[in-house]
Amino acid sequence: NVDGSWSLDGKAGAGMVLRDNKGQIIYTSCRELFSCRNALESELSACMEGLSLAIQRTELPIQVEMDSREALNMITNDSPDRSLFSSLVKEIKHLRSLRSTIFKYVHRSQNNVSDFLANFARTKSRTAVWLNSGLSEVTELCNAD
Repeated sequence: NVDGSWSLDGKAGAGMVLRDNKGQIIYTSCRELFSCRNALESELSACMEGLSLAIQRTELPIQVEMDSREALNMITNDSPDRSLFSSLVKEIKHLRSLRSTIFKYVHRSQNNVSDFLANFARTKSRTAVWLNSGLSEVTELCNAD
């Protein structure tokens, strides 16, 4: 799961969690995003970061779940992207070509872990990766899923 967080003051963050097919955490991660223009850019940045980390951490096929329909449509559209964020979209599509990857829309209520991490990165100005674990709030959210 990936999620971006952006506020009107320009602060932004990305949150990512990779779990195996049994729901066990492989990694959790948050990243403060600098010079982010809007919420869409934070969503695309979170997707790129999360997919890149997933490719590094597992050999298995990857399913990316996100709660931004607009970002998802940009990524899954086969025609060339001509938006302001075309370089991000192009990089995500390149990463997708490296591994069998499925993109899926999930409702925001199904994206609590990455949402928490994205907000944590934005509000606390933090960048971190936790292997096989995460902040106590994150592991509690994962257990509740």
